[in-house]
Amino acid sequence: MRASLKLFRVFGIDVKVHITFLLIVVYFAYLWGGVYEPGGWLGAFYGALLVILLFGLVTIHELTHSRVAQYFGVEVKGITLLPIGGMAQMAEIPKEPRKELLIAVAGPLSNLVIGFAMVIGAFFIYAPGELASLEAFGRMLLEPSFKGAYLYLTVVNLTLAAFNLLPAFPLDGGRVFRALLAMRLGRVRATQVAVRVGQALALGLGLWGLLGGGIFLLLIAVFIFFGAQAEGRGEETGRVLRPLTVGQAVNTNIEYARPTQVVGELAARLFHTYQEDFLVINEDGELLGLLTRDRLIDALSRHGRYYPVSQAMRQDVPSISPSESVYDAFARMRGAGLKALPVVDDGHLIGMLSLEDISEVYALLAAAGPDLLNQVPNYRTRTRNAS
Repeated sequence: MRASLKLFRVFGIDVKVHITFLLIVVYFAYLWGGVYEPGGWLGAFYGALLVILLFGLVTIHELTHSRVAQYFGVEVKGITLLPIGGMAQMAEIPKEPRKELLIAVAGPLSNLVIGFAMVIGAFFIYAPGELASLEAFGRMLLEPSFKGAYLYLTVVNLTLAAFNLLPAFPLDGGRVFRALLAMRLGRVRATQVAVRVGQALALGLGLWGLLGGGIFLLLIAVFIFFGAQAEGRGEETGRVLRPLTVGQAVNTNIEYARPTQVVGELAARLFHTYQEDFLVINEDGELLGLLTRDRLIDALSRHGRYYPVSQAMRQDVPSISPSESVYDAFARMRGAGLKALPVVDDGHLIGMLSLEDISEVYALLAAAGPDLLNQVPNYRTRTRNAS
C-alpha cells in the first residue's frame, strides 16, 4: 500500500504503518490532553502511547491471521496498520472452507487469549472492590496511569475480539460464517447468504447510529455494508472467471518493445494503440521485462524522451501459464501491483494478459453465460487457424 512506512519484518512479513495512522495518534493525544482529566502535555503523551500499545494488539491479531495463512501455503505480502485497524495483505484466501475458517478465527482467538490472560492479571493489579461500581470502572478506564492503561487495553482487546466475530463481511466473523455455511451450501451460495446477513447487520448498526449511537457507529455501518458488497462482487467475479483459462483469454496480437529503444518511441505508439504496457524482449524473443504506462510517463517526465527502455522497464515481472485460471491470474496481477502480465508456455513467450482483457471477457461471460466458454478457442487453436 502506498504512503506506508515499514516498521519491521517478522516471519517474512513486512509490518507497515500508513501515513494516515498519525490521525488516530493525534486524536488520542487530543482526548487525553484536552478533554479528559488532567489534560496537558502529559495527558497528550499518555494518549499517544495508549494508541500505540493498542495497535500493538492489532498487530498481534493480524500476525496470527498471517501465520496460519502461511501454514496453509498462502503468500502474505505484508501487514498495514490504518486508523481503522490492521490489514493483512494475502495473495488469496483459500477456497477450502476449513482453511478459511481457521485463518479467519485465528485473529479474534489471539485477542481472546490475551484478553483472558489480562483479566486474570487484573486480580493481582487491582485491589478488591476497586472496580466494583460502574462509576469506579469508568473513572479508572480514563485515568492516565498504569492501572488505567491496563484496564483500557483489556476492555478494548476483548471488544476487538467480539466485534470481529460479528457475522458480517469484511470482518473475520463474516469469513467464519461463510466458511461454516460453505460446508453445507457451497462457496457461492454461502457468500450470497453471508453478504445479505452482513448488510442487514450494517443497516441495523446504521439505524442505531442515527438514533443516537454516534457518528463512529454510523461509519462502522457504512464500512461493513460496502465491505460486504465488495466481497459479494469479488466472489461473483471468481464464479465467472475461474472456468476461463489464460490460454483462452491471452492477447497474442500485441506490440513489443526492445531494450535498445528509447521511451519517446514507445510514447509515440500510445497515440495509436489501446495497449498501455509493453513487454520488453531481446532479439531471440526472450522476455526481459515490462514497461508499464506509469513507468513510461515517469521516465519521460524525469529523464526525457531519450531515456533507454532498458533503464525504465521493470525486470522482476512474474509470468503466468496458459493453463492457469484467469481469476488466479487476476489475483497475481493485483498482488504484483501490475495491470498486465506476460504469458509464458513451456519457456516460450506467447503474449500478454491485461486488466482490459480481463474486463472484456468478464463482461462477455457475465452477459452470455458459461456456455460461451465452449466456443472460446485456446491460443494454440487460434494460432493454427491463423496460419
